[in-house]
Amino acid sequence: MNGLVGLARLVRFVLRRDRVRLTLWVSALVATIGLSAFSMLNVYPDQRSIDAYARLFGDNPALTAFAGPGYGFDHPNIGVVLVNEVQLWGAIAMALMSIFLVNRHTRAEEDSERAELVRSNPVGRHAPGAASILVLALMNVMIGVALALVFTAVGYPVAGSWSLAGSMAMVGLVFVGITAVAAQVMSTGRGTLVLANGVLVVAFILRALGDMADNWLVWASPIGVAQRVRAFADERWWPLALCAAVAGALVVVSFVVADRRDLGAGLLAPRHGSTTAGRWLVHPVGFVARQQRGSIAAWVIGLFVTGAVFGSIAHDIDVYIEANPDFADIFTMVSGADLTSSFFAAAAAMLGLVAGGYAVNAALGPYHEERAGRAESLLASPLGRTRWAAAHVAVTLAGATLTVAAGGLGVGITYAVSVGDSGEVARQLGIALVALPAVLVFVGLTVLVHGVWPRGAMAAWAPYTVTAIIVFFGELLQLPEWTRHLSPFEYLPSVPAEPFDPVPLLVELAVAAALTTAGWWALRRRDIVAT
Repeated sequence: MNGLVGLARLVRFVLRRDRVRLTLWVSALVATIGLSAFSMLNVYPDQRSIDAYARLFGDNPALTAFAGPGYGFDHPNIGVVLVNEVQLWGAIAMALMSIFLVNRHTRAEEDSERAELVRSNPVGRHAPGAASILVLALMNVMIGVALALVFTAVGYPVAGSWSLAGSMAMVGLVFVGITAVAAQVMSTGRGTLVLANGVLVVAFILRALGDMADNWLVWASPIGVAQRVRAFADERWWPLALCAAVAGALVVVSFVVADRRDLGAGLLAPRHGSTTAGRWLVHPVGFVARQQRGSIAAWVIGLFVTGAVFGSIAHDIDVYIEANPDFADIFTMVSGADLTSSFFAAAAAMLGLVAGGYAVNAALGPYHEERAGRAESLLASPLGRTRWAAAHVAVTLAGATLTVAAGGLGVGITYAVSVGDSGEVARQLGIALVALPAVLVFVGLTVLVHGVWPRGAMAAWAPYTVTAIIVFFGELLQLPEWTRHLSPFEYLPSVPAEPFDPVPLLVELAVAAALTTAGWWALRRRDIVAT
C-alpha cells in the first residue's frame, strides 16, 4: 500500500483544482441529455409517432451505424426512442470527458514537470494516478446516477432509466482505464490523447460495423458491449458488470506498467523530428496550423459524418413528419416552405452550431498558450502580440470554414446518392456555408473575452452554450420569443426554406471583425498573464 500514500490528499487536490471544470462537465452532460429525454416525450407523444420512428430507423442501415442496434424496435416504446437518440452520443461524451481529464492529471502533469514536485513529497508512486482515476470514476458514477434520476423523474420506467444511464457511465469508466494505460505507453500528453481518442474511434467503427452486420465485432468495442444492456427492451445487467471488470483490469495494467518506466518517460520513446524547421513552420500561421492540424482533422471528420446522417434521412423526411407532425417543431417550419427545405435549413443551423464548438475551442488557443507560459517565450522574440493572435485567428477561420463545409458535403453526398442528383452536393455545400458568419461571431466573441479578461477566457463558452440551448431546444421548451434573438443563427436566412439574402451575412461578418479587432486592441494594452 506504500504506493498509495497521500491518496486522500491528492484526491482533495484534484477536486479543488478542477472544481469548475468538473462542475461544467457534469452540468453540461446531465442538462443536455436530460433535456433530450424531456423533449422526446413531447416529440413522440403517442404510439403512432413512436411506431413511425421505429419504421424509419429500422429500415436505414446508416442510422443504425450512427444511433444503435435498435433493440425493442419490434415492440417500440418511448424508452427505446430515447436509447436510440442519446445512448451512443452520451457514451462518447462521457468517454471524452474521461480521456481529457485523466490525461490532464497524469501524463500532462509529467510533461509540465509538476509531477516531479508532487512526487518529491511523501507521496506514493501510484497515488497521483490513482487520485485522478478515482475522481473520474466518481464523476462517471455521479453523472450516471443523476441521469437515471432525471429519466425517472420525467416519466421513463425505472429499470430502463438505470440501465441506460449505467451503460453510458460504464463506457466512461472503461475509457478512464484506457487513458490511464495510454498515459503509461506514450511519452507526451498529446500522444496520450491521440492514442486514447484513436481507441475511441476504433471502438465506434467496430460497433457500427458489428451492428450493421449483426456480428461479433460489437464485442470488441466497449460501446457495443454497453449497448447490450438492452435498456427499455428486456434489460440485461451483466454487460455493465463486464465493462466494470474491464475498466478495473485496465487500471491494474496501468499500475503495473508504471512500475516499469521512468517518471517522464513512456514505453514508446518519442519520435525524433527534423533538426531544422521548415520555412512554413517558422511562420506564425504555419506554427499554429501544425499545432491544430489534429484537432481540425477530427472536427472535419465528425462534421462530415454528422452531415451524412442528416443527408441519409432527408429523402424520407416528408413522409416521416407527415406520420409525426410534432416532429416538425424541431425544424422551425418556415411559412410556405416544404418539409424537406425546412429540414435542410434546420440541419445547416445545427451543423453550424457544432462547428461553432470547434471555433470557440480553437480561438481559445492564445489563452491556453498564455496560461501555460509559452506565450511569453514567443512574444520575447520579434513576434508582436497582434501578429501572434492574428495567426491563431487565421487558422481558426480556415478550420471553421473547413468544418462547416465538411458538414455540408456530408449532407450533399448522401442525399445526392439517395435521390440520384449529383448537383445536390454543391447545393448542400452552399446551404451549409450560409451558417459560417454566425460561427465567426463566436470567434470574435472569444477573442474579445480573452483580450479583456485573460483569466476568465473560458467564459467565452457561455454565449455558445446559450445558443446551443436555443437552437436545439428552443421550440421544444417553448422559450420566449426574445430568446431567439440571442442566437446569431436567428438573423441568417433559412436557406433553402427562405430566399437567400446576403445582407445579414455581411452584417454578421462585420460584427465578427469588429469583435476580433476589439479583442486585439485589448490584448495589446494589458500584461501577459501566466497561471
